[in-house]
Amino acid sequence: MARIDPPDTPGDPIAEAGRRLGAWLERGDHGELDWFERLREDRSHPRVMWPGARSLVAVAWNYHRPDEPAGSEAGIARYARGRDYHRAVTSRLRALARFARAALPGAEVRVAVDTGPILERPWAERAGIGFVGKHTNLVRRDLGNWFVLGELLLDRALEPDAPAERRCGSCVRCIDACPTGAIPEPYRVDARRCISYLTIESKAAIPLELRPLMGERIYGCDDCLDACPWNRFAQVARSDEVRARPGLLATPLVAWLALDEAAFARAFAGSAILRAGRGGFVRNVCIALGNRGERSSVPELAGALGDPDPVVRGAAAWALARIGGAEADAARAHRRAAETDPAVVAELGLV
Repeated sequence: MARIDPPDTPGDPIAEAGRRLGAWLERGDHGELDWFERLREDRSHPRVMWPGARSLVAVAWNYHRPDEPAGSEAGIARYARGRDYHRAVTSRLRALARFARAALPGAEVRVAVDTGPILERPWAERAGIGFVGKHTNLVRRDLGNWFVLGELLLDRALEPDAPAERRCGSCVRCIDACPTGAIPEPYRVDARRCISYLTIESKAAIPLELRPLMGERIYGCDDCLDACPWNRFAQVARSDEVRARPGLLATPLVAWLALDEAAFARAFAGSAILRAGRGGFVRNVCIALGNRGERSSVPELAGALGDPDPVVRGAAAWALARIGGAEADAARAHRRAAETDPAVVAELGLV
């Protein structure tokens, strides 16, 4: 629980978090995440969005499944393998909101799960849920960093909990673990180099120099989270909603290339993976297959050269060039004769 002071309260740590957000935006670390800029003022403080807000209850939903493979092995970040956490946490927050209204007659209550303009990690730290780690994710001493956050805002001033203390010390394991160097300094992530951003939020062609560093990750990246030593205290999630969807981790990479828009929507209905969009997801699969380097995937990648999305065609061309061989070279040469998109033509010219 955190008390929501006015935004101009002297020494307010949330105001400092807002200033860090401003610096992050000014450096361009947000990449294509334009809504951060649009909602910059709203995100500065809950009372900007809702002047009546007086208290914030932060909640954490554990998704730790130690019986499932690491994200670098499975290619899909742990949080995204089961039910969309937005739905799962929102349903629980709504139940909590009903309880709050019953306990505080006449109280006005609102809920948010990261889609709302709230600086959720600084507020969760202030509410005592956990501390912000050097990878910018929240860490709990009893859960490591395997949880997502939600917030309940009330128009009543309730007794606050003590803020959590940061306990990273001199540890920099999360920084060292990042495959692309996306954490240039403690408490700062350059989204433009972050594999989670590249595979989920960015809809453009992924920069050439970062593609080999992505390995076979097709949705998100857990490497900095995996590295945190506080995970040794993590508890197994009790909800079955966090389990990987049936068949998700067993589906061969190459099979995802066959997804059209309708098949993608069916395959990931109710899943956070929908956020990547069909084109972004298949683009990621092409890059993963290129990094795997198996010539058995050449026929399917050659088929992806005819994809309606030029970003997918470009990624397939890159993957074929990376795999190499007579069959891959022939497929690229055949497509070059028909390709009209300049960016894809450039990808087809790679050697």
